[in-house]
Amino acid sequence: MSVVVHPGRLRQEMARRGWAASDLARESRLSQATISGALAGRPVAAKSLSLIAKALSQAPVLDVVDLLIMGERVDVGLD
Repeated sequence: MSVVVHPGRLRQEMARRGWAASDLARESRLSQATISGALAGRPVAAKSLSLIAKALSQAPVLDVVDLLIMGERVDVGLD
């Protein structure tokens, strides 16, 4: 079975971890072609999605990145 990953959400999750496509490929043990396809909105195997999700869930999120990439204004008292 194939699934289509939301490319924008995937890029956001990669950015939250400071990852490039090559980092995600390495951590998920998938080929760069598979990651590139997912980022382009092409279908990937459900197993590939599972490996991507597992890699992302095991990596720490860089908290400050959320402040930089999220669309909503967050007041953190830095004024």
